[in-house]
Amino acid sequence: MYLLWDIRVSLDLFLGGLGVGAFLMGAVLYYIDAKIYEGIVKKAFIFAPLLVMAGLVLLLSELGRPMNVIKTLYAINPTSFMSVGIFLQLTFVALSLYIAFSVLTKGTVILCAKVVYTCAILAGLVGLYHGFLLSGIAREPWNNAMPVIFFVSSILAGSSLILLLNINSAEEVAKKFKLPIVINMVLTLELAAIFAWVYNLALTTASSKHIYDVLMSSFGVEFWGLSIVVGLIIPLTLFTLVLLGKTTFKSVFVLASIAIVVGSFFLKNLVVYLGQMA
Repeated sequence: MYLLWDIRVSLDLFLGGLGVGAFLMGAVLYYIDAKIYEGIVKKAFIFAPLLVMAGLVLLLSELGRPMNVIKTLYAINPTSFMSVGIFLQLTFVALSLYIAFSVLTKGTVILCAKVVYTCAILAGLVGLYHGFLLSGIAREPWNNAMPVIFFVSSILAGSSLILLLNINSAEEVAKKFKLPIVINMVLTLELAAIFAWVYNLALTTASSKHIYDVLMSSFGVEFWGLSIVVGLIIPLTLFTLVLLGKTTFKSVFVLASIAIVVGSFFLKNLVVYLGQMA
């Protein structure tokens, strides 16, 4: 079977999502208290553009015409999700690189709040674009649930990655903001969105039912094992044990965070490939 896109598109969506989630995590803590959370904010603002750039390079290499990125800057096609998306990602990268340079040279406290706010809006638009890129293509699996599923997955994975990079501060942040409750709420939202998507595939049309059968037969391990169990159920269970007082946040945090990041990749990867089989 001919596939339009290979794993480089999946990696762009995954790495770009990590960057978006990381930046938004840093932006939230920046506005709460840039001085207290300087270490986390600094790493978030530095890693975010690097992750999005890595994904963008992979995407442009997959498209086969990486030099067209220059044309994108002055010739945006508003009817093309790819064109608009590349422009959004490039704009976000440019502004977030400026923020990263400022953080490295002057620290987080002196950052312009308006610049951070503008970049946070761009990060949100890039995160939503990842889902709209697929939903804008008329294929059964890539329906209107994609923007929500991809965006929530990006927030979870990017935030988890940044906390992993600041493991010494993670427990303090968890206590301050009751992270086990917040994370479990977002995990539950993602789980509900994914099952609504699968339910829609199973019951809507004959072609969608065929895609549902392909999902269960060809991608069963990736879907149930890696995306659902590893990416959602395991961290949900671990943080529930923390809330019940059966264990501590510190003892489960690393495993739960890695599971979320791994699950995010496999979820996006299987969705990209599933849609191409429609």
